[in-house]
Amino acid sequence: MSALLLGVVVISWGLSWYAIELQLGVVPPLVSIFYRFLLAAMLLIGLLALSGRLRLIPLARHGRLLGLGVCLFSMNFFCFYLAAEILPSGLLSVVFATAAIMGALNQRLFLGRPLSGRILAGATFGVVGLTLLSWDSVVQADGGGSLLLLALPFLGTYLFSLGNLLSAQLSQDHDLPNLVAHGMVYGAIVCLAICLAVGLPFPLPGDPLYWGSLLYLSGIASVVAFLTYLTLVNREGPARAAYATVLFPLVAMLVSTWLEGFVWTLWAAAGLLLALSGTALVFSGPKEGRTASN
Repeated sequence: MSALLLGVVVISWGLSWYAIELQLGVVPPLVSIFYRFLLAAMLLIGLLALSGRLRLIPLARHGRLLGLGVCLFSMNFFCFYLAAEILPSGLLSVVFATAAIMGALNQRLFLGRPLSGRILAGATFGVVGLTLLSWDSVVQADGGGSLLLLALPFLGTYLFSLGNLLSAQLSQDHDLPNLVAHGMVYGAIVCLAICLAVGLPFPLPGDPLYWGSLLYLSGIASVVAFLTYLTLVNREGPARAAYATVLFPLVAMLVSTWLEGFVWTLWAAAGLLLALSGTALVFSGPKEGRTASN
């Protein structure tokens, strides 16, 4: 069962990076994210209501639910959408693979769990590998601005790892589908508030590719993949579930090579190998408890 859950996450998120590329253009990134999670929340709430499983969560928990919306369903994606305007989707997915390493650091920071030599070695491999893999894109882009764009997906990934921590804590008392639904509502509200505050337009493009990618991102990459991933976290522990973030960059890089013309060099291949090996090294240990985060 866990292997099937892992496969669903890997394929769903591996394909989602190119779908994000199709969102760029006429619609401001933050508005696209608002559309995405508004639709995803409506789909999930509708399914829960039809199945009789829709539950309200006590107000005392809504501060953390707001944090879940910020970290998993709004600002983390905003960082990636901005970076996607210059960096290939395959590279962004490899950066996201460091969520496993960041989660281990969060366990040390927030839960007091010691960092092992294996984790430190894996983190080193990951940093060196990602530098090699991303170097050509950084050099060919616009100087300091490209370096800032390269920092954005790392920030988005760290927000994702913090969201996992919140999810692991909240899921001890509440079921995942309702947690995800509430988090998506808050994510959509956060995006809407910022869009209104800065005066962003809400265009409705006529391009069918935009709406097709929005449907995929809302239904498959958001509702299906997030529920599956967080179920895997609860079932196998955060460390083992993090193998999803190690494996799906391979899918994304293949898509980027095929559709975006990403050119592989010897250094890029070595960088990918180092980055993925480093993340796998970090989480090659024993199964963890459910209260951990990745």
